[in-house]
Amino acid sequence: MKKILISGLLSVMLQACAIIHTPGFNSGYKRLTYEEKEQIHFVSSVNEIPHQNDGRIMAITANQLTEMLNNNDKTLLYLWSPHCSSNVCVSLKNIQDFCDKANIHLYVLTEYYTDAFLQNKLLSNPMLSVNEFYYKTSYCNLYMKRFLSELMPKERKQSVSYNRFLLFLNGQYSQSYEKIEEIDMFRLQ
Repeated sequence: MKKILISGLLSVMLQACAIIHTPGFNSGYKRLTYEEKEQIHFVSSVNEIPHQNDGRIMAITANQLTEMLNNNDKTLLYLWSPHCSSNVCVSLKNIQDFCDKANIHLYVLTEYYTDAFLQNKLLSNPMLSVNEFYYKTSYCNLYMKRFLSELMPKERKQSVSYNRFLLFLNGQYSQSYEKIEEIDMFRLQ
């Protein structure tokens, strides 16, 4: 009986370790190579963010993003997960093409770093990530919740809880969408 209990406990512990190292559970920053870590810039001021994608990922806070949103008439924020295969997720090339055609400024906020570097080159603007050190956690769900809590108006937080596409007009939150097809391009032109 004691052997069964011990083997069961070991099994649970090993499964927990596997979950913790699964992409999307945490940012993956600690597992990045030195070269990859060098490609992430933890922003202290929005003035440090280039106007064009230079290959780096900009780790920001919600307040910094708010400041960036005020510079554009129409901005779409895509909450992107590199390994998402759901029908609500779209490729970065497709979302960039969509925004280019609709004349919408695009910011992609990667939820974690695993495989984000390979896709970054498809974007016109710098890829963004949540500054996990500012939010004092490396767990995706927790820092995304804190980030969105700061970014969104209190009365609108519930409406975006599961949507990946957030539209901002003149820096103000307008609407969120579950799928890119829901966005009326003609209304925005």
